[in-house]
Amino acid sequence: MTETTRTLNPAATLRHTRDGRFKTARLSLFTVMPAHPDGSPLTTLLFGIYRRGSEHYPRLALLNRRLDELYGTTLTIRNYLHGDSHVVVYTAEMPEQAFLPPADSHMDILGGVMELLADMILRPLRDGDGCLRRAAVEAEKTALCDSLRSLRNDTRAYAGNRLREIMCAGEPYGLSIGGTVEQVEAMTVHEVTNHHKALLNATRMEVFYTGRASAETVAAAWDKAFGGWNPILIQTPPTLPHKPPVTPRAHTEDMEVSQGKLCMGWSCGENFTTLRDRPDELAAYTVCNELFGVMQSSRLFRHVREERGLCYFCDSALDMTKGILWVSCGISPESRAEAETAIRAELTTIQEGNITPEEVELAKLSLRNAYRQMGDSQSSLEVFALNRMLGGTHDTPEAELSRIMAVTPADVARVAKTFVPDTVFFLNGTARGEGEEDYDD
Repeated sequence: MTETTRTLNPAATLRHTRDGRFKTARLSLFTVMPAHPDGSPLTTLLFGIYRRGSEHYPRLALLNRRLDELYGTTLTIRNYLHGDSHVVVYTAEMPEQAFLPPADSHMDILGGVMELLADMILRPLRDGDGCLRRAAVEAEKTALCDSLRSLRNDTRAYAGNRLREIMCAGEPYGLSIGGTVEQVEAMTVHEVTNHHKALLNATRMEVFYTGRASAETVAAAWDKAFGGWNPILIQTPPTLPHKPPVTPRAHTEDMEVSQGKLCMGWSCGENFTTLRDRPDELAAYTVCNELFGVMQSSRLFRHVREERGLCYFCDSALDMTKGILWVSCGISPESRAEAETAIRAELTTIQEGNITPEEVELAKLSLRNAYRQMGDSQSSLEVFALNRMLGGTHDTPEAELSRIMAVTPADVARVAKTFVPDTVFFLNGTARGEGEEDYDD
């Protein structure tokens, strides 16, 4: 497996991984821009409009037919926050040329995929006055509003998003990239068209390819499809660490469901500012989070869920871009106070160094298993490379794992002490009785 990087145009960079272990190739186009309260909802709307028709594929049925012609190539579009950046990614997974039947060995699948993506992004359907097709804009506005209204139906995800929005209010990371229903309904076709033009004129695109084709072949396919497009590069500012409030905050919201959702956030604030240059510390944070609430034998799982039976699920996550530790759990509403106290006690135990070498070793082995599995997944390798690139580091998975395996119990306790209480969000279930909530949590 070899990795190379080359410039495609002033705003686009190819990050190429030559890997012959897979029978499929993976091509992803990541558009990276600063998250913005006005621009991000327009961008979210736009990528849905792109799927509704382009110059050469004016209907979704024709687009899907073309994917079928390309030997069942799959195309997915995702939209998410990465720290203070808004990322839209177009991913195509296609069969490798070497595995096509002899009668079709002449097909240029990679070139066909590039052409399809270029048509969607550069040439979406327009009306006679040059604006994006009004029917597509209105249809996508309706779909986005329906999606925003439905967010409350997934109470676990909804509670986590509310914690992020409250905890990081005033920061780009606290935005809803889909906006609000009122904001979307007020968008005009002229605003959406102008935003599309602005993105074509100035953007940042990271092109990731993993497969058997050479970097020269991928670059040639890009030049043929995107060759006339030369946008200005948008400079995305680095993500700033989240600073904790002087006084921890708590917020409760009622919802007519039977299972409550408790979400808690801690911040290590300025301690994360220089961690980009201190990879050993990042490794210690990773092990700390794994031991606290990720692995099957984590402290939250063993002591809060299994031994005390305080919740239906309980786990933690570490946001490496912002320096935030999250905990999410599903509980009976009457157990809130006890569960919150128990979760805090487990973190305090780690901070005080009351952890055994065996616990730390189990956490490291769990992470080692995850890192070793990374090489078996093109998507995992791609996500690792993107996070490394956006984070300004240049480590390989092997180098990161080596540092993780060197972490000691003292290292875990030291970094755990940097976390201070920040915000608690509780989604209070007000319904009583059976059948109100799923049981698969």
